[in-house]
Formats: sequence, C-alpha cells, structure tokens
Amino acid sequence: MAYVELKNINKSYGDFKASDDVSFGIEKGKLIGLLGPSGSGKTTILRMIAGLETPDSGDIIIDGKVVNGIPASKRGIGFVFQNYALFRYMTVFDNVAFGLKYGPYAQKDKKYIQTRVNELLELVGLAGLGSRYPSQLSGGQRQRVAFARALAPNPYLLLLDEPFAAIDAKVRQELRSWLKQIIEKLGITSIFVTHDQDEAIEVADEIIITNNGRIEQMGTPIEIYRDPQTAFTAAFFGQTGYLEDYRQFKCFEPVGSIDKAIVRPEFVKLTKKNEYQKFKSSAEEATVERVSFRGNYIEVGVESHGSHFVARRELEQELVSVGEKVDVFIYRIFVTKDNKAYLLKNSSLREESVVI
Repeated sequence: MAYVELKNINKSYGDFKASDDVSFGIEKGKLIGLLGPSGSGKTTILRMIAGLETPDSGDIIIDGKVVNGIPASKRGIGFVFQNYALFRYMTVFDNVAFGLKYGPYAQKDKKYIQTRVNELLELVGLAGLGSRYPSQLSGGQRQRVAFARALAPNPYLLLLDEPFAAIDAKVRQELRSWLKQIIEKLGITSIFVTHDQDEAIEVADEIIITNNGRIEQMGTPIEIYRDPQTAFTAAFFGQTGYLEDYRQFKCFEPVGSIDKAIVRPEFVKLTKKNEYQKFKSSAEEATVERVSFRGNYIEVGVESHGSHFVARRELEQELVSVGEKVDVFIYRIFVTKDNKAYLLKNSSLREESVVI
C-alpha cells in the first residue's frame, strides 16, 4: 500500500497548468527522485505534498489520510531547501533545535532537546560544531545542518527541493552518497526534486519523470533508462543523439513512419580503421567532429550519413583525432512515434549475450 499517494491532482497558475491530472503512489521508506526540466511541474508537486500550495482538485494522501485541508505545520513533514534557509544569526545548535523549541512540535524538556540535537549533529557528521554560525561553515556543512534541522521533529516524510544545487560539483558528489546512506539508515520516506540526471540515478530508489505538468514515467533508474515508455523519456533521459534516417544504417528493420530515431553513446561501437571491428560488415564510416576528455573516458562526436551523434572510447585505447575517418557500429536505437518509444536492435546481433 502506498504511503504517499496523489490522485488526479490538478494545479494551475492562470493559464499555466503546473499539474495535469497527476497520480502516483510511493511506498514507505523509499527515496524518490522527481526529475524533469525547468517548468515541468516537479517543484509544484513537492510543495503541494508539503502543504505550501493547494491543489485545484484531486487528493493528497499520506499514511492513509487525505491531507488537503491540513496545514503544512501539522503534516509531520520535514523540508530541505536548496538555499539552506538557515538562520544566520543563530548557532548551528540553535538552527537544528529551532523546530523543537517553537511551533507545533515544540518540546518542553530541555534535556531532550540537547540530546536530540547532539544526536543529529553526530548523525550528519557535524559533532562539535554546534557553537559555530552558518557563515563559519562550508556549503556542504550548511546543507547538512539544514538536513539535521528538518529531521529534528522526527517527521514522517522528508522533502528536499534541489538540495545540492547551490553546492560545488565535488562536494555535491560526496553529499549524494552521504544522503543515500543516511536515508537508508533512518528508513524515512523521502522525495527530492532535481534536474540533474546523474543525481537522480545515483540517489533515488525510484524516479518520477515530469514533463509539462504530467507524469511521463515512474520506475527504478535502471528500468527507466533501459525501457523508456514515452517519446519524451527516451529523448530526455540519458545522453541522446539523433539519426536523420536510421534506414541508412545497416541491419535495422524498417518499422514504418516514425518521428525520431535516438542513439545513445553506449549504443555505439567506434573503432579506428586499423582496429578489429567484430561487426565490420554492418558498420558505417563516420568522420570525427570533436574529441573531449571526460575524466574517465573520451567522448567522440561523429558525423555519418548526415547524422551527428556521440560515441565513447576508453582511456587506454588509441586516441582518435578531429577529421579522422572511423567505423561506427550502432547496435540499438530508440524510435519514437507520437508519444511512444520503441527499442530496435541491430539484426547483426544474433544473441542477447553478445558483448560489444
């Protein structure tokens, strides 16, 4: 049974429809990522669950109770904002203790507050920093304080609005792993908004793809990546290139009229002319247009038959150069028609187990 459920939610701001008949359910203890482009409706969904916005129609259900008419302060929800929203004139300790001293979850027992705050500072890796002020902390440390403050009143549900957006890339990477470990340890149902695909893939148990106020697809990161159900998801999720006419590439069965043919870097095997290509008879010649070092691999932009797409090379492989003629074997593509996506496999692959 879903712990958080949205049923036929609609929300408009003037002529703009932020939520268009949104329905989904989330199991207890799951960490869910709301992923979509700007203006797709993900933050509106989060704010309606929190009680900061009111749906025009539909029901929001938490733990079996419709909460539409319940104010935000009484929903038992913790909220973490992307800009920390810490009180700069309060110490770290007082920031974390704020929800325990004031509001609907205030505690009279000062000893409990002291113990609870110290436990949380230990949990988020900030033990001993309670007397500091936010200005004396790094961005990553401030977000940990915000996280501890949201957890202080023991919320039933944790909501995070792009929690790492204001943090530099290296620290953001560290905090992703940290957040997932903490959420798993606490077992608290959590929903976070992000526009960063890598973040959603790494952190979330399940991802909800939003677009134009609608839910495009929901599933585990692997399910959505491998099997996009809609044209939008196929084009949005992952790094995509497009084939002008996929029929110019050998061994793909024609499927009639389509809107787009989508190819991802991992669907392409690129080899130099002097290298062994297992499926050389099914490969096409391409011209290297750009070469980019990406840290742990080389990204190669190529052109073939008027189509521009991307392949990858391992660091230990011989470098290719701009203008060089290479061979590319495309072993699968997604094709879209209307709002549906379909996977086409290169017929040269006789067995599912073939390793490219």
